[in-house]
Amino acid sequence: MATAKDSTKDKTTAAAAKKTARASGSKSPAASVETRQKRAQAVAAKSTNRKAAQAAAQDSKSLSDLFEHALGDIYYAEKKIYKSLPKMIKAADHPDLVAALTSHREETAGQIEKLEAIFELLGKRAKAEKCEAIDGILEEGESLLEDFGASVAADAAIIFSCQAIEHYEITRYGSMRAFAEALGLDEARQHIEDILAQETAADTQLTELAEDSVNAAATDYDEDEGAAA
Repeated sequence: MATAKDSTKDKTTAAAAKKTARASGSKSPAASVETRQKRAQAVAAKSTNRKAAQAAAQDSKSLSDLFEHALGDIYYAEKKIYKSLPKMIKAADHPDLVAALTSHREETAGQIEKLEAIFELLGKRAKAEKCEAIDGILEEGESLLEDFGASVAADAAIIFSCQAIEHYEITRYGSMRAFAEALGLDEARQHIEDILAQETAADTQLTELAEDSVNAAATDYDEDEGAAA
């Protein structure tokens, strides 16, 4: 007749047998090294294939792709500029500057529509590409407004900021016009030329305002303050 002691001994023996079986079925050290090597090779091959695919995708990029990227970039920029202009208009003091900024905001709305028309010509949905450059220019403009918005140099600071925006746009549209011409996109090129003409005119108007009135007014104020002192 089996006793409790015998039962415990049988369980211990069975556990030892299972452990021995697992040990005998485990891979040898050499097999483990080979497995790790195969895994490392598989990872390396996957990485190489991924890099090759990325390189192939880059090699396949064309001027059309660059034009579409530039279009999304400037579309983003114009929409951001349109939203930022009311703050500048509110801060401006000189009536001619207020009028110029107000008029250009209306032009900007039309420019956005022209860009959307170019997207349509390409058979693409209008999509903005985040532009760090214009974000930086606009952030600097907001900082200048905080520093000079309540001063006699406020209008000069606004023009300073606006011309940085205009020059950015002029360079972008100039390149895009060349791209469109090279690609034979005549209707798109015409839209871009129309916008470029507006941006150039706006920049010229700002320069005239700065030279003829705004900077002169700030200089007169500084001279009066110096005389009073």
